[in-house]
Amino acid sequence: MAAGTDKFASPGALRMALAFAVFVHHTTKANLGMSAVLIFFVLSGYWVATMWNKTYSQTSWSYFTFLVSRLWRVAPVFALCSAIAWSLLLWRGEGPALAVGIGGVFHQIFSNVLILGYNSLSYQANVPGWSLDMEMQFYLVAPVVVFLVSRNAVALIGCVALSLLAPKLGGSATVLPFLYFFGIGIAAATHNLTPSRRLAYGSLIATAAMFVVYGVIYAKNFAADPTQELLVFSSKANLLIAVLMTPWAIYTTKQKSGATDRMFGDLSYIFYLLHWSVIGALGTGEGSYVDRFVVCSEAVVLILVASWVIWALFDRPISKLRAAWVSGRRLMAEPATGGMSAVPA
Repeated sequence: MAAGTDKFASPGALRMALAFAVFVHHTTKANLGMSAVLIFFVLSGYWVATMWNKTYSQTSWSYFTFLVSRLWRVAPVFALCSAIAWSLLLWRGEGPALAVGIGGVFHQIFSNVLILGYNSLSYQANVPGWSLDMEMQFYLVAPVVVFLVSRNAVALIGCVALSLLAPKLGGSATVLPFLYFFGIGIAAATHNLTPSRRLAYGSLIATAAMFVVYGVIYAKNFAADPTQELLVFSSKANLLIAVLMTPWAIYTTKQKSGATDRMFGDLSYIFYLLHWSVIGALGTGEGSYVDRFVVCSEAVVLILVASWVIWALFDRPISKLRAAWVSGRRLMAEPATGGMSAVPA
């Protein structure tokens, strides 16, 4: 299906909005972070399936090429943000006393650079990094899941079953609890399950209505007792939000994306990994509501500026090298008359 031209359904802007939702989660009591992460997983499943079928499956040593390329894409920025997180912790004198032995130190170094195992670290300097561990674990099994789901969408039921059984299987720290969201994205990509414009906007409106309802409840409870620790969204509400937003998320993948929008998509990853360190350094949880709002606003500006610098001087040059390496491993050259693919490689 050809890409659409619905400029409001901007894929890069959606990803930035999801990253900002995680920022809100960590600076307020809104507790929205998990729903944003689950939608990220849906999008990841969609794009990984698309890239595997259109690019990686057509390279030499395709599984090896896929893993190296994916690690190359996410690890450099992750390692840089880990270094920033540890530096700011030590600068504030808040670094933990890690008496964990050689194995524990190796685990810290390995997972802070190569991501795998980050979710099971005894201490996480950059807490949002846990979801990247899930992402990397998904990459290890993605080609198999893509193959199975592309052959028969019923295989998605297996993803759901594994996710539901994950705690009993001892896989709570693995990608298993989230496999069904990755699977939804894969099914959408491999079976061209494109939501109609009406369904997509319906999902967006339904999600917005849910926010309004919870906002009214929160305001009412806060007015009754301003000192009460209130969480606007429960874990079940986060799951419902992610399900409601999924048609909209898939709809955005079918829209044309310009250079600016793609930049915001890239910035969302850096923003997501960088914000934890910045809000910790600035102390966004201290002071009155007005003071916290001012500091949070300053934090957003600082994170955006720092993210752009990292993207322009570090992430973008590395990504170009990675794309060139993948292109050089293709088994067949692109047809001279072929159009440019909108799919990131």
